[in-house]
Amino acid sequence: MLIAEIDCRRTELVDDINEWVEQELPQHRNGALLHTESLGAVVDRMAMSWVEANQVIDHEGAASDNTHKHWYHLAELVDGYTDLVIDVAGGRRRLPEQ
Repeated sequence: MLIAEIDCRRTELVDDINEWVEQELPQHRNGALLHTESLGAVVDRMAMSWVEANQVIDHEGAASDNTHKHWYHLAELVDGYTDLVIDVAGGRRRLPEQ
C-alpha cells in the first residue's frame, strides 16, 4: 500500500509542477520545438534517479562503477533539465499541453 501512496503523491506533485508552469511560464507556440515530456515529468525522473543513485551508493559504496554510472545519469538529467528550462524561457522549446 505504501508504494501506491507514494505513486499517488508523485502524480499530484507532477500535476502541481505542470499547473505552475502553465500559469507562470509563457508558452511560445509558433516555431518552438515541442518537448516530449512535461516539466513535472522531467522533475519526477530526476527525483527517481536521485533515489536510485543514493540506493546504489549505500549498497555498493562511492567507488563502484555502478555508483558512478547512476550519478553520471543523474548529472545528465540535470543538464537536460537546465537546457529545457532555458529553451522554454527563451521561446525555443514548448512543453506538451496537459
